[in-house]
Amino acid sequence: MEHLTSQQVEAYSLCRLPAAELLAVSDHLGECGACRLRVESALTNDAAFVALHEEAFSENGSAGHLTVEQTAGYVDQHLSGEALQFVNDHLAGCEHCVLAVADLRAFRNEIAPLLDREYGPTTAPAVVKTGWREKFASLFKVAPVPAFGGAALAMLLLAAIAWIIWRMPKESHQEVVVAPTPVSQPAPSVEPSVPPQLAPAMVAQLNDGNGVLSLDQEGKLSGADNLPPIYQSLLKKALTSQRIERSSQLQGLTRASSTLMGSDNKAREFAVVEPVGSVVLSNQPAFRWSTLEGATSYVVEVYDDQFKLVASSPELTNRSWTVSQSLARGKVYSWQVKAIKDGQEVTSPRPPAPQAKFRVLDQAKANEIVKAKRAYASSHLTLGLLYADAGLLREAEQEFRLLRRANPDSDVARNLLRQIQSLQH
Repeated sequence: MEHLTSQQVEAYSLCRLPAAELLAVSDHLGECGACRLRVESALTNDAAFVALHEEAFSENGSAGHLTVEQTAGYVDQHLSGEALQFVNDHLAGCEHCVLAVADLRAFRNEIAPLLDREYGPTTAPAVVKTGWREKFASLFKVAPVPAFGGAALAMLLLAAIAWIIWRMPKESHQEVVVAPTPVSQPAPSVEPSVPPQLAPAMVAQLNDGNGVLSLDQEGKLSGADNLPPIYQSLLKKALTSQRIERSSQLQGLTRASSTLMGSDNKAREFAVVEPVGSVVLSNQPAFRWSTLEGATSYVVEVYDDQFKLVASSPELTNRSWTVSQSLARGKVYSWQVKAIKDGQEVTSPRPPAPQAKFRVLDQAKANEIVKAKRAYASSHLTLGLLYADAGLLREAEQEFRLLRRANPDSDVARNLLRQIQSLQH
């Protein structure tokens, strides 16, 4: 190789060479004293580099962090038992070492093709005495360290060299003689045998929208990568327990009886239908009631929690009405319908039946529901659980019915549907 160009010297000094060119330049610097002097003259922070070198090659690594062997072994999946548990516990609380492991894994993936490439013999005899350990150690002899980010760079270089050293066999220091004549057939590579590992058993697996959701016994959720962590936790809890808790939004809402006290069977059929004992998403809800035979018109009245009239309909001939004004979100209301029959008013509900109460969903929850419907419309499980948590039981039941239809043989889907239905009775 000819002497390094000025651009290569500058890029090497600033740690900006790609992995493949870095190896070639490092080899040249190990043999060419002139180029080594040019690189050393470009260094501006020798004291910081020496301190970094000592830290990187210390026996136990940085105080309180993983060692070289632990980091490299974790990336190559060579750890097991207590050693693996120790590293997992440490990474759970050390962001510094998590970054080092991520950087080393990325470096390994980038340089792996170079290590696995096979090269033919040269036309003249050559003796290679420098092993991979010495080759990568030379990087520390001349590599500069920027004035900022020194600790992060140290961990990256330390992890990269540790991984290469860990990957190479112990006898790599021995002399390797390259034959002068080409080999007719390359020796077949022998892959080390890896004992098969049994996959963790599945806790639940459901067809949901366009994909498949699964949860194994180790708590790994698959098929939900597009969901935010808080929604993934919601799915894990539901799939594990197969239970849906009653929403706090339903607190204080009493389910109304579908019949009224009295001896008139026709009067018994006249009752409010919805909303009753539930939460509504819209702040302009629609009211429905059953027919009173012989009635000529109906009037709906809506009251706040102080039993103050806040909305009233005109005389209606059909059995539904949507309030024209917006009700306050997060508030509890009650309502009744009056039927006019033979010039008399018949009211539903009437004592001793409880009031027909409902809650208008608060603004924050309403915004979350609307956003989730746009982003995760195909996930019936996600929407069903969000509806249930908001107290929107009818909407939740519709989503779980669709989930049950997509998974007719699933006990999980059947149990979740039964759970949401039980909350409405």
